[in-house]
Amino acid sequence: MKKSELLWLVFPLILLVFHFSIGDKLRHAEAANTLETSGFVAEAKDRFEKAALLYRKALLAAHPADFPLRARLEVAIARADIHTGDAPAASDLLERLQGKYSTASLARELKAQLQTVRATAVYYTAYALRLLEASPERWNPKANEARSLFVSLLQDAQKHDSSEVQERCRRSLEAATRLIHYRDSEIAGRPHPPIAQVTLERNAPARRVDPLEETP
Repeated sequence: MKKSELLWLVFPLILLVFHFSIGDKLRHAEAANTLETSGFVAEAKDRFEKAALLYRKALLAAHPADFPLRARLEVAIARADIHTGDAPAASDLLERLQGKYSTASLARELKAQLQTVRATAVYYTAYALRLLEASPERWNPKANEARSLFVSLLQDAQKHDSSEVQERCRRSLEAATRLIHYRDSEIAGRPHPPIAQVTLERNAPARRVDPLEETP
């Protein structure tokens, strides 16, 4: 058989392999990326419930084997969920994510996003627990976990990131540290971050506190 004839026999097989492997993955990624972009637009407009819904649809559209894309979408879901008052669920989602994927295989930027969103979710979970006047045995472990996560983020930022990123991490660490050291009278009497307010309302609808335009 001539080489040209052999090529014509092999070429359709190559197309089939591409179609059912790389090509299939690319089609899934295109559909997921379109939904992800729409979710990002909604998130930028503070339409967090819509953003979370779009990110979840994008996750369903993503190829099961596209681990970096799926990880990115799960981080986006958690980020949106924090703003809807579901910080505890966001924290659990990212903890499972770290157990499910090898974070060492993720790009550093995505790994940093995962750790930042998780630290923020844990922080607001701890803040809500304090506002609920929960015993220290309940809120203190979460508050210390948030502080520990922000310490790690600051240390990493000092090695790799700009002074602006380092300053954001430093402010977050200071906020987490203050949360641990507030006396009960202080935490009850001061204004609180809007996300903490939303988290409190979602988990204890009868409680109300005054919001403050500050975030960790």
